[in-house]
Amino acid sequence: MSASTASIRLARPSDLGKLGAVERSAASVFRSVDLAWLADGGTMDPVVLEALCQDGTLWVAVDERDEPVGFLAAHELDGHFYIAEVSVGASHQRRGIGARLVEAAIEHGRRLGFGAMTLTTYRDLTWNGPFYTRLGFAEIEPGEAGPGHREKLREEAAAGHDPASRCIMAIRLDQPALSSRIAESRSNI
Repeated sequence: MSASTASIRLARPSDLGKLGAVERSAASVFRSVDLAWLADGGTMDPVVLEALCQDGTLWVAVDERDEPVGFLAAHELDGHFYIAEVSVGASHQRRGIGARLVEAAIEHGRRLGFGAMTLTTYRDLTWNGPFYTRLGFAEIEPGEAGPGHREKLREEAAAGHDPASRCIMAIRLDQPALSSRIAESRSNI
């Protein structure tokens, strides 16, 4: 399946039970960088996924059978539109699907009037910090994002993430060149 045959749509309640398997598959890539505990860890709370689905801030990438192969979950945090999770199943990675999910969320964030989209991620892992940098995100200081973002970093550290490897990234949602940057990067992601 190419990125062009993957469809991006808002999640439906019937999709929710399938997202844990997508997230688990996506996380398998962490085994290659000595972070197997992430691959074996928990997935997003089903109650949270249900709430985001109801709020219209949970997108899925679906195959030709309308089965989820990826998803993005987002919500408001400190006045920004925050990406809580992006997962693309291992067999569908590097086809531009993650970039298309981010693009859908950015467009939604713009419609809602958010000035920026944010996330926390691993700074140096290819499919984390560098991926978002190619889409136009930039690392920001924790103090710039707000107390909820700083709390996310603290929670991640308490869960076992190396704080020195984690960062907050942001993109302004009023950047006119964003769509072309995402389109250019699709073939590389």
